[in-house]
Amino acid sequence: MPAGKDFDPDVDYYKLLEVDYNSTHDQIRRQYRKKALKVHPDKNPSPDAAALFHALSQAYELLTDTQAKLAYDNVIKARVERKKKTEAMDAKRRAARDELEARENAAKKRKTDEMDAEAKYMAELARMRENSGRKRREEEEELKKMMEEEERAAVPQASEMDCTLKLKWKKKKQTFETSELEDIFQKFGPVDTVVLKKQGNALVAFKSIVGAHAAVTSKNTHPSLSVFETVDWATGEEPAIVAKLGETLKNNSVKVSSESIQASKLDFASLSTNSNNLSSKSKPLFGGASPAKPLFGAFAGVPTPVTFGNAPVTSDADFEAITLMKLREAERRRREEQVRQSEKEDGVA
Repeated sequence: MPAGKDFDPDVDYYKLLEVDYNSTHDQIRRQYRKKALKVHPDKNPSPDAAALFHALSQAYELLTDTQAKLAYDNVIKARVERKKKTEAMDAKRRAARDELEARENAAKKRKTDEMDAEAKYMAELARMRENSGRKRREEEEELKKMMEEEERAAVPQASEMDCTLKLKWKKKKQTFETSELEDIFQKFGPVDTVVLKKQGNALVAFKSIVGAHAAVTSKNTHPSLSVFETVDWATGEEPAIVAKLGETLKNNSVKVSSESIQASKLDFASLSTNSNNLSSKSKPLFGGASPAKPLFGAFAGVPTPVTFGNAPVTSDADFEAITLMKLREAERRRREEQVRQSEKEDGVA
């Protein structure tokens, strides 16, 4: 076959041109032109037209080239012979082959069925285990949800006005820009908005009630707030969430104090009994046994009073307010420490 006459042995070029093995060159040429005119890309808009036209051109070149056609025919003949031999295979050999394939397929199917059965069995066990405790878990989750909703409903939520403070100062002595007010109050918490109504009056809205509460409670102690006549809640009264948490902490403190008193009474009774027993056993001699140590160690078990610093968190809704109370307590302690340090330095001087 001459160079450049490549062909695909899997393509039936005779069938493509619709000619037989004994067709002459003229017959092949006429048939090629007839089919090529129908699929030429210039006339046929089909996206497959170009590929089909190219295949027809290959078929024409191959079947009109004597040497290339001869090589192609040999390949076709060999394929036909192989097909005949395969078809003429002994029936027993075909049966044996088919039986072997059937056995292999049956074995694969059995293995697959066993794996599926085991997987279904394990899934059923898991489903039974899940169902056995599902109802209990659902009831517990429902109860927990109801309790959380009740707790949230019991604690008021902080509104935008609850986080807003109103400021007053003497405009003849001091003037402020919005940015200056924001810088001052950023020390107490993130500031959302500052509205300068007029010189001498402004509103500061914090992003959290924690910052607003810190600023209000620091009015008389923080140096940067001394220039203001008033730093108060915008509504004129303490927000409900602060009052609610303060009441909760007060009730807890009273409860713990009552427990402390009862525990103290028990400790004093124990101390008195032990002291009487000790007195009856001691010798009235100056060199006698040393007096017993006071039993004040019993007071170690007295519960610690509840303060803003160790107040329990009763729900997610009042977490922020508890944080607010803790900040207030931390600020109070810091001021007390400053006072003690100042008195100590004055004493040294």
